[in-house]
Amino acid sequence: MKLIIGLGNPGKEFANNRHNLGFICLDRWALGRERNFAKGDVFDYIVLKRAVLIKPKTWMNRSGEAIKQALKQWIISEYMVIYDDIELPVAKIRIRQGGGDGGHNGIKSLLAVIPPEELKRIRIGIGRNNEIDPQNYVLSDILPEEWELLNPALDQAGKFIDLYIKYDFNAVLNEYSIWKKSCSGAESSGIVSPKEEK
Repeated sequence: MKLIIGLGNPGKEFANNRHNLGFICLDRWALGRERNFAKGDVFDYIVLKRAVLIKPKTWMNRSGEAIKQALKQWIISEYMVIYDDIELPVAKIRIRQGGGDGGHNGIKSLLAVIPPEELKRIRIGIGRNNEIDPQNYVLSDILPEEWELLNPALDQAGKFIDLYIKYDFNAVLNEYSIWKKSCSGAESSGIVSPKEEK
């Protein structure tokens, strides 16, 4: 089984935070495909024939605990995570496999459980505001003008998830290469090599 993880913090007060883009992306995916998340103690989940999608109910910095529980329930062969990235412009998508945590506490927690080279990633940019402390910024709600940019990016990320479920990560990378070339501003998107991120 493939394990697809959306990162975020549980609770209605965090639902529209920038830091919850992983949850938002999986919720958008589920809504568009008439799927519903089952409620669990450690994570909410959708079980498919080839994949399990989960939203950890731990705090972001303890997301790895949810992975440990998932490994007790299913035989997992590979992992992909969807999450926000403050270093990318709003709505820009980057896809890669391997690498470090990039200062993201949710990823740091996952990497305590999943070997770094095995973790496939879809990162969605939330931008940065240098006038606001980064911790406060990521825990602030997405603005209306940001939603206008993020909505199509989230839809596209959902298509990448479909490809990953049906085929494999190479299919995602191939489609991403085609998609980024067709996008305006494609030069600021891209598949990041391991050398670009510590």
